[in-house]
Amino acid sequence: MLAVHCPRCGRPAPVSLASPDFMACAACHYRGPPPAAAAQGLRAAAHVVLQTDARRRQLSDALRRTLVTASRRHARLLVVFALASVPITGFTALILLGLWVSPDTDGDVVTGGMVVASWLGTVGAGAAVLALVRRRQRRIEEACAARPPAAPGEPAACHVCGAPLGGGDGAVARCGFCAADNLVSPAVLERVRARQVVVLQSFEQAVSAELASFGRATSGAAAAVVATALVVPVAVFLLAIAAVLVREWGRPPVDATVRYAVVSTPLGQCVGKLSPGGADGGAAVRFGGFRRAELPEEQALAPGAAIEAVSPAALVGRAVTAKQGAGVVAEVFSSPLTGNSVEVRREDGTSFTSSIAGLCLGGAAPR
Repeated sequence: MLAVHCPRCGRPAPVSLASPDFMACAACHYRGPPPAAAAQGLRAAAHVVLQTDARRRQLSDALRRTLVTASRRHARLLVVFALASVPITGFTALILLGLWVSPDTDGDVVTGGMVVASWLGTVGAGAAVLALVRRRQRRIEEACAARPPAAPGEPAACHVCGAPLGGGDGAVARCGFCAADNLVSPAVLERVRARQVVVLQSFEQAVSAELASFGRATSGAAAAVVATALVVPVAVFLLAIAAVLVREWGRPPVDATVRYAVVSTPLGQCVGKLSPGGADGGAAVRFGGFRRAELPEEQALAPGAAIEAVSPAALVGRAVTAKQGAGVVAEVFSSPLTGNSVEVRREDGTSFTSSIAGLCLGGAAPR
């Protein structure tokens, strides 16, 4: 910041190398020459600036265009990210809607958690990329920004020498004293009002490096955003599947809070979840989403009807028929996807797992 101490109040006040023998203090409204030592230093600084090649304080046409269109680049990245996130957003909404309308809750937590984690991972990673690009853009803008006007109606000042600036070509103004390029966009000036930087040499080199870095970031960011929308959901699903398989392999005990009952169906005596809310205030038995096609989703029990309850442990050793086939129950456990489940061994020595809800007692092969 080009500033000297006011000879009247002692507070720092901005000065211009173009007028080293005059200063204006906003605090005490002093108008006049700065202290002699300060004026001499300002003249020496002005000499240094004028001796350097003005092109080192200027933006090339290509760099100027890049800087002026930085906001549009950021807007394009937002559009790319929005389009790339549409598939995972739609898929998440569809799955959650299906879980919400489904009367069976087995596996809802795991399935819902997987899709929500995928969506959050995609949106979070994409937002991080966009934030990084935006921060880099602001750094470039602040490196080129003029000093904001000291009061409404006054011109902005050159960030190199402090001289007042004209209107320029809209976004960039060239200083009439030192020929340095300044970004004078109102939004940028408002953001950097409290920050005033002076650059005496290698201006274009410093800004060119920042703009080149910004160009690499923006050109790669679009690909990164698209890749995020595609890779993150797949990665999250693979991790979730691995976690489910580990939990399934551990065979945790059944959830004892779930009650089951055996009822007569077109396929014989079948097991379902016992729940209130049947017709006429009676109970209902739900056979779940893993039932055989011939079983209804739910079967109501008449009010006052006798209920034949069955515990999961009582099924061990019994012959059952499931959607996958028939066999003998070897083990009961809790599955993160199917809820309370059984392992059924067939006569040929192979086995399969099935939800308890939907099992039919007896060993007849399913049709």
